[in-house]
Amino acid sequence: MQNKRTERLAELQKLLDICPGDVLARCDLAVLLEELDLSDEASFHWKAVLDFDPNNLKAREGVNRCRRRTGRPLQSHM
Repeated sequence: MQNKRTERLAELQKLLDICPGDVLARCDLAVLLEELDLSDEASFHWKAVLDFDPNNLKAREGVNRCRRRTGRPLQSHM
């Protein structure tokens, strides 16, 4: 299972190198990073989604989950 996650992580990162504005790939990457307990990295990607789509509910929820896990206060990404 971990190997598949690692492969998927590499796939998504490569895709975002080519197309940084791919919101769906960035959401998938953020979810995967959360599953790997990498909340800081996931939060970075959730915030990047919000830069492209400020009303994205999935990203807002992701930022809040990561904030709770890291214990950091919510900060504006703008």
